[in-house]
Amino acid sequence: MVKKQFYISFIILILISGCMSGGGQDVSPTRQPSDIATITPTTKKDAPPTQKPSETAAVSPKTWIRKFEGPDYGAFFDIVFTQDGNILVVGATNHLHMPPYSGDALFMKLTLDGDVLWEQTWGGDGYEQAISVALGEDGGYYIFGETDSYGAGGRDFFLLKIAEDGSEDWFKTYGRARREWPYGMLYLSNGELLIYGFTESIGGGRDEYAIRVTQDGDIIWEYTVENPGEELVMDALETPEGALVLAVNVEEDAELVKLEADGSIQWAQRYELVGWQYASQVIQTEEGGFLLAGFSMSSAPRQADVWLARCTSSGELEWETSFGDSAFDDYANSMIRLSDGTYLIGSIANGVLLSRIDEDGNVLWRRSLLEQQTVYGGMALTELEDGSYLVAGLIQLVNGRSYDAFLMRTDGEGRVGD
Repeated sequence: MVKKQFYISFIILILISGCMSGGGQDVSPTRQPSDIATITPTTKKDAPPTQKPSETAAVSPKTWIRKFEGPDYGAFFDIVFTQDGNILVVGATNHLHMPPYSGDALFMKLTLDGDVLWEQTWGGDGYEQAISVALGEDGGYYIFGETDSYGAGGRDFFLLKIAEDGSEDWFKTYGRARREWPYGMLYLSNGELLIYGFTESIGGGRDEYAIRVTQDGDIIWEYTVENPGEELVMDALETPEGALVLAVNVEEDAELVKLEADGSIQWAQRYELVGWQYASQVIQTEEGGFLLAGFSMSSAPRQADVWLARCTSSGELEWETSFGDSAFDDYANSMIRLSDGTYLIGSIANGVLLSRIDEDGNVLWRRSLLEQQTVYGGMALTELEDGSYLVAGLIQLVNGRSYDAFLMRTDGEGRVGD
């Protein structure tokens, strides 16, 4: 069973961090994958020139699984569609939660069949991870993550702008002399960006931290709340009128905070329920309210289950529920609204766990792929035009010390192969 201690280290401290500043670094081609393989191969085919797989195999015409193994690959954290109909995934060459830290930000362009077109790494002498990506208006990409090679000290946020071919345009860092941890980036309707996570305070606490920046990475405003405890901005959305809603964790409670476009607080609603409710995702519903996803845990038994909560447009809690497998812990870590109005949830769990729910929180189906005594994290989800899904994430090899990356395409029911 995945224990509570694992979630504290893996989710809060492990999932991601933040950034960089000053100085430049060339973006150069990374090493080629040592192994890109499906889990249930049926036939072999030649690999494209940019990769050296030990095995690349088709599972079915529309579904497949690729593992990227070895020291050149540690995790995938986000996916975006490219202008030419392919995808760009971003992550890290070495995803570590324990020192000594080393590794670079990784970004890789692939076809919808999982074939690698090109890949790049970015970083300095320290530790870098890319945790979020957005397509820019010019066809290039904004990549957000953490760095300890550059910046004001500790680890900082970095925002990197690359061209369509992966070459670097510019990068900037954000943060203080203490540590910043990034959790995500939101591309706004006017082309600006919101980057967010937390910053460490002088007293050792963790404070909410969000920064709105221009298309060139210049700071428009910073938002932070300094309290002695722990407050983390985990996710964010933009409302149709241009306001911003943050999904925040305050100690062991979830909270929603609504900001005006200028960063001023409109309202905040904290949900002080029994046990631990940890919010990682927020989506606006068709009615204008909000759906939160994460995990809940009680003191006894220490069982982590997917937690869902629906709130009104002003943040009042309408209902909350949880569900899961009694044999294993699972934590909702990614969520998207599908074209039919239902939702797909990816989890950190034993195996690649996907759940589909409706707006009332009813579970339509749950699917566990590659189920075994190994922790997988479904870190990013995308729906394709044919109703199939792309899932990107990580595979834990040694707790906190070693991970591989994976990418898969499932059918509309979350299945791979027959």
